Amino acid sequence: MSTDPSLAVEPPPRRVLVVDDDHHAVTIVTDFLEAQGFSVTGANDGHEALARFHDDGPFDVIVLDVMMPGIDGMEVCRRIKGTPQGQLTPVALLSARSDTRSRIAGLYGGADDYMTKPVDLRELEARVKALIRVRDRYIELATHKKEGVEAAITDGLSGVANRQYFLRRLEEEIARCDRYKLPMTVVVADLVGLPEPSEVSSNEDWGALDEAQFEGPADKLLAAVGEVISANIRTVDLVARLRRSRYAIMLPHTPRRAVEPMNARLRAAVAAIPADADREGSPPAGLDLRLGVAELKRRMDALTLLARAEPQ
Repeated sequence: MSTDPSLAVEPPPRRVLVVDDDHHAVTIVTDFLEAQGFSVTGANDGHEALARFHDDGPFDVIVLDVMMPGIDGMEVCRRIKGTPQGQLTPVALLSARSDTRSRIAGLYGGADDYMTKPVDLRELEARVKALIRVRDRYIELATHKKEGVEAAITDGLSGVANRQYFLRRLEEEIARCDRYKLPMTVVVADLVGLPEPSEVSSNEDWGALDEAQFEGPADKLLAAVGEVISANIRTVDLVARLRRSRYAIMLPHTPRRAVEPMNARLRAAVAAIPADADREGSPPAGLDLRLGVAELKRRMDALTLLARAEPQ
């Protein structure tokens, strides 16, 4: 089945912020870049440039004159690059100064490119496009790296941390708590009421510890339990699925006596999970948590602490 090219969605034009105290120069650069398909916003001084950046951004590139009254281009560049969004926004400086010292100062000040006036508009277009290519590639690589890290530490079925990552973090937290004499508690939760393999799948490996692949509703229930636990703990806490239907929760800075209210919330929330989240009015799935709790003591490692939290 062919797709009608006329129905293809065109990507939005790339956005450029052009800053110069010379109104005529801004008009010339704006008209040229817009004729090449860019969306251009102009600013005539440093204060307006910063306001445009914060209020009208994000921009794909900033073309910035160096010599301006008030806040000059170098200071504008430093302020922009000092923000999270600005770190991902290429800045091309334009200056009448062509000496090596000025170029070096501009690049050390955070600029990604430096051009001398009078600028050739075709060269400016080529440099803007090159900066956008570099920016796009950087964002693509950063996104892939983030996705790779998340995949390496996340349990694919439940969406919470996996066993390996949890044990590593637990050992690190134990060392920190020992050093600063801080309390920490671990909760181990066995999920009760998950459908038997015969009810959900013919997969013979359903009971494997870390390689289980579910084909029925059990995988949705595991994901729902992961979401419920994550929603009922603090951001500093960490939940992981250790195996088939066993979860563990690390609670830094928390003595054992403070855990009971959380445990009650978790059991109530898990009991309310519907059997079929896609069907309105679905009855509860009949799930429950069997909980064990242990507080960190001297000379405990991660496996010992988890063993002490074994549900009875």
